[in-house]
Amino acid sequence: MTDRILTCSRLTINLANVRANYRKVLEQVDGIPAAAMVKANGYGLGAAEISVTLSKVGCTHFFVAQLSEAVAVRDVLPTVSISVLNGVMPGTEEELVLHNLTPVLNSIEQLTRWRTHGRTIGRQLEATLHIDTGMRRLGLGDDETRALIEDPSILDGIDLRHLMSHLASADVPDSPQPAHQLRSFRHLYQRVQERHPSMTASLANSAGIFLDPSYHFDLVRPGIALYGGTPLSDGTNPMQSVVTLEAPIIQVRNVIEGDTVGYGATHCMSRDGRIATVALGYADGFLRSGSGSAQVHLAGRHVPIIGRISMDLVTIDVSEIEAEFLYPGSPVEFIGPHCGIDDVAERAGTIANELLTDLGHRYERVYQEM
Repeated sequence: MTDRILTCSRLTINLANVRANYRKVLEQVDGIPAAAMVKANGYGLGAAEISVTLSKVGCTHFFVAQLSEAVAVRDVLPTVSISVLNGVMPGTEEELVLHNLTPVLNSIEQLTRWRTHGRTIGRQLEATLHIDTGMRRLGLGDDETRALIEDPSILDGIDLRHLMSHLASADVPDSPQPAHQLRSFRHLYQRVQERHPSMTASLANSAGIFLDPSYHFDLVRPGIALYGGTPLSDGTNPMQSVVTLEAPIIQVRNVIEGDTVGYGATHCMSRDGRIATVALGYADGFLRSGSGSAQVHLAGRHVPIIGRISMDLVTIDVSEIEAEFLYPGSPVEFIGPHCGIDDVAERAGTIANELLTDLGHRYERVYQEM
């Protein structure tokens, strides 16, 4: 029997590896400044903890999606730049100014409202302008972009710091879309810069950072790469693993050929053996879609999850595992050095981003500095 006993599921976040991944990004872009995406509570790992640890290695610019997320980061980092991707929602102008937050302006309507508020309080307000070049989500659309080119004075009255766009397919091998977006963005940037020469440009997300230096411009915006996910889907992952997710065995039972396991009796034992029930389920963010394909690591071996992943429990086939490892509290690895996050996500039919941001709140969370 090993000495390790877990009484509940444990999520370990390696902050040293988060910092190492940030340094890897800086190395990749040859010193160009890198902001950090800490939206969705730092991809589920704790926005406050992630932001503070990255600030220790020189990160001074953070992006979030929503105003409430920005306020939470501001509470722990009073002097850094924080950008809000959703922009200026009606009625949020005063709070954005109060907390010294930078909205990413996504429409001429947002731009006009932000400029009007600045005039009301007697100063030009800082902002980033987002132009859509192919994602078709946020940012000025084609009609608004044409209006901007025809009348650049639309941008007057605002302290525009950055022009940004977002790559839609940088992680798709051989996709022609990134190059098309790059050409569009470069053209638009040149036009806007004529009116605002001090404005800088930002295009590259995690995949764009590792795609080609022509996508780097003046500021890159890594997200999943900081948290250990692979930036590009067709190569070796250069990032360090950040997350280890473990849960304890609760019970072990013998089964015989023909026994069924779990809801819907979706798994039928093809031989006599043993199964272990482990304290983790989809309520903890371990996706039900991984039923029948996910695997865990125990006692030096990969072990299949059998039957359906349920709300609080999973069952694993431990017929080949020595009895000394099968005791209440024995730790089972779901994500970690032997179960890479991208592989776990693929087995669940999703991506590492979703897997991380779905991680629940019942874990014992441990932040590791080494």
